[in-house]
Amino acid sequence: MTTIIQVSVPCPLRFNFDYLNNNEAHSWQIGQRVLVPFGSRQLIGIIISIRQSSEDDNLAKLKPIIECLDEKPLLDEDLLSLSHWLSAYYHHPLGDCFQAVLPKKLRQGEQAQLETETIWQLSSSQEKSTLGSKQQQIIDLLQQYPLGLSQTELYKKIGSCKPSLNSLEEKKRLSQSQQIKQQPISTNLSEPCNLNDEQQDAVESVWKSAQQFMPFLLQGITGSGKTEVYIELTERMVKQGKQVLILIPEIGLTSQFVSRFRQRVAAYISVLNSSISDRERKQSWLLAKEGLANIIIGTRSAVFTPLKNIGLIIIDEEHDGSYKQQDGLRYHARNIALIRAQRAKIPIILGSATPSLESLYKVEQERYKLLELTYRATGAKLPKVHLVDSTGPKAANGVSSILYRAIAEQLDRENQVLLFINRRGFAPVLMCHECNWQASCSHCDAKMIVHQRKNTLCCHHCGLIQRLPTQCPKCQTNDLNTYGAGTEQIELSLQAYFPDTTVLRIDRDSTQKVNAFADMVTNIQQGGAKILVGTQMLAKGHDFHNVTLVGVLDADQGLLSADFRASETLAQLIIQVTGRAGRGEKSGEVYIQTSQPQHPFWQDLINQPYRVIANKLLKERETISMPPVGSLCVIRAEDQQEQLAIQFLSDVAALLIQHNQQQVLVLGPVPAIMEKRAGRYRAQLLLSCPTRKPIHQLLDHYIDIISAQKLAKKVRWSIDIDPLDLL
Repeated sequence: MTTIIQVSVPCPLRFNFDYLNNNEAHSWQIGQRVLVPFGSRQLIGIIISIRQSSEDDNLAKLKPIIECLDEKPLLDEDLLSLSHWLSAYYHHPLGDCFQAVLPKKLRQGEQAQLETETIWQLSSSQEKSTLGSKQQQIIDLLQQYPLGLSQTELYKKIGSCKPSLNSLEEKKRLSQSQQIKQQPISTNLSEPCNLNDEQQDAVESVWKSAQQFMPFLLQGITGSGKTEVYIELTERMVKQGKQVLILIPEIGLTSQFVSRFRQRVAAYISVLNSSISDRERKQSWLLAKEGLANIIIGTRSAVFTPLKNIGLIIIDEEHDGSYKQQDGLRYHARNIALIRAQRAKIPIILGSATPSLESLYKVEQERYKLLELTYRATGAKLPKVHLVDSTGPKAANGVSSILYRAIAEQLDRENQVLLFINRRGFAPVLMCHECNWQASCSHCDAKMIVHQRKNTLCCHHCGLIQRLPTQCPKCQTNDLNTYGAGTEQIELSLQAYFPDTTVLRIDRDSTQKVNAFADMVTNIQQGGAKILVGTQMLAKGHDFHNVTLVGVLDADQGLLSADFRASETLAQLIIQVTGRAGRGEKSGEVYIQTSQPQHPFWQDLINQPYRVIANKLLKERETISMPPVGSLCVIRAEDQQEQLAIQFLSDVAALLIQHNQQQVLVLGPVPAIMEKRAGRYRAQLLLSCPTRKPIHQLLDHYIDIISAQKLAKKVRWSIDIDPLDLL
């Protein structure tokens, strides 16, 4: 009998491949990585089943495995099962799902071995001997670190000193050892905070369910101390030998979270996000897998981290759209986290000041338990909110005179000011006054954005960059003007208006360098910058105690959107950004500039709690059967030829409609709102149903037929289950 090994390889095909055993003596196991021939290439795949051959197998057609890369399974039963669930739920090829689960270095075939490093410690026998100044410096430093210090850290603090280390080792003053490379546990812990009654109730409610699956929605107003609840529960879990997975929406929040947990919890903390190197990411992944990391803090993809003794999952700012992957495997990290918690039979906390309608709907259905924090932990009051008519008097560049006076008043009191505008660059429009030409992207249905400092035009959708023209390319006149304002223009205007005040701009353009964002946050917290101008990077979770004024510019964008979630997203964003004001001992104020101050949305926002707004939006969704009340799926297609995407989706629609199960409404296909992007024409087909199951059944029935369509091999297409937007 011959052993046949079924392997899942990273390719767009929705089936797996059989290979022959190339080594009868090897212990083949499901979850191991193998190198296999695949056409003219060699690919690394995952073993998903092992069986003995039968008479029906044509062994002559099967190729042997080239090499097994692991002695024992790299993927445990939990991650294997999760990958199969991902493939089934999101209707995505299994091989690509494994790619999402594994860090890059392991996908590329590197050995799954933890890195070690040299640790230097004071020797137990401290014989008296004459020491040089460098040697004495080393001894003095290591006396502060009884558990020892890595050679890398020693070099950082003292400089290169290998000869001195070797000499001290010869004198038996130091000893060296090899230890697994990871951040040391902090020995200088700060005192725990005294939790208020609401925080304590939240902690005890979760702790009572520590041995069972229970989703908790922790809804706390901005500044109510949700992080303290996370820290208290994490500390309890770590003391019981459990691991805690903490998901955060933005890389920029990492340093703040890691710092707070490191100061309070004696634990090994690993970080998993795209800002660390591939080597560090592999190390963190393996540390978690072996149970050597107690706390794992990361962004969206950290939800796939293998955890040996998982005890709790925390999702901070659970409403945030960045938890949804928008290309490839279009998963939502919140959904994956819930599945993992359910399978591990552990509690999961979803925290937010502005919960998603999905989570609030689950509370209504009694599938989540609601925990509330209704006042700020420091005793600070919520900021007073003012609506400013943006069509009124302006000081400069769209900033109202009222807001400028308020800024000047706060600066006189030596407070900090934060201005929020969700548009980077200098201006969104460059236009010729003579012939009305506008700078548009040749690859997208979009305007080119003016970036004055770099003297460029940039498309924020495909990344096309051109030099900023000095004359109109159509009529050659020099009368070119910009319209609208972005973060860059607001920064320059404020710097001109307040020349003696430091203005700091925080957006994707100003934070491209490594650690740039973390350095800026430190600068803000130390009071170095008095005026902060930023995009939504500044709206999430940051604690700036000296910010007493928040100004929201061009706030009407969300009211004009075609996206069915636009009102929900706008309410969440405005409440989050206004929550940055008055978090310390000083009271705060918020000025929202809008051209429609009497709009019911703004009146609700300043006069009603978020829950009232959310309930109104839920009722609207019920009326039109949109999520979270109904379920959606979008099938997207794109191609360089204008008609191919529409034609492919028309063929798909015809297939789905002939099934005619009545429950699933098939709408379209239609061109995307931005039809052309990065040189490709985009279209979409919408599937709508009051419940999710019929959509899955329909796709399960037809997915292989759709994949076999002639145009399916020509156009790029994807399936998006539970889409966040329809744009």
